Amino acid sequence: MRYLGLDLGWTPRDSSGGVVLERVEGGGVRLVSADSLRAHEDTLRWLTRNRPRSGCVMAVNAPVIVENLSGARPCDKLLQEHFNRYRIDEYANNTVSASHPRTMAKGLARMGFNIDPNSHAAERLIETHTQSAQVLLFGVDRPVRMKAGPIGSRKEAVARFRELIVERLYAGPPALLPSPALDALMSAHLPDLNGTRLGELEERLEALLVAYVAAWLGENGETSCAMLGDTQRGYILLPDPSRLEGDPTEEA
Repeated sequence: MRYLGLDLGWTPRDSSGGVVLERVEGGGVRLVSADSLRAHEDTLRWLTRNRPRSGCVMAVNAPVIVENLSGARPCDKLLQEHFNRYRIDEYANNTVSASHPRTMAKGLARMGFNIDPNSHAAERLIETHTQSAQVLLFGVDRPVRMKAGPIGSRKEAVARFRELIVERLYAGPPALLPSPALDALMSAHLPDLNGTRLGELEERLEALLVAYVAAWLGENGETSCAMLGDTQRGYILLPDPSRLEGDPTEEA
């Protein structure tokens, strides 16, 4: 079983990050690849290359179902209600502001991806939100914000994000197991990176968390997740450790 994570750019020309995780016999998941995707066409090639015939769960850090012409979706408002105290960023997702992600999601649906996270289709496409996922999986009071600010601050944020991955995801569930691709991602030497290379690393790290949410759903089941919204007007799926027996965040 494969789990794909896409930190999707908001326009066809924006870069994205794509990560592939794979279930390991005996338990856990391993990072197969982490790619920097230059534009829309590169993203489609990445999907074609990594989409297995046996099925997969693909998570996207961008709106999947968007039907409102203006304002924000009901699920976006619910997200703010639940996570506003953690100072997550606020977005008004609609058919204008989220045109590219919406078009991409519709294309994936035509390719055979089922957009209902509770379905048992061979291929599922889900929307998640990385800042809220950080709160739930990392046990932080404030999400780590990458991609914005002075380059020095961004490098500090990347370092902290990688620390939290080690502290929280290596033990799972599912456990994020060692692999050459993971070693390369976690050991990239920050002082050597210019703005462009740092941005690519940030996108790949975000995509890793997105793919992990897909793996969380696939390995722990629908009851281990919280779904804000619905499949008609839009939803956001989040991992909920409190629904697991032996919640790993209880000691945080």
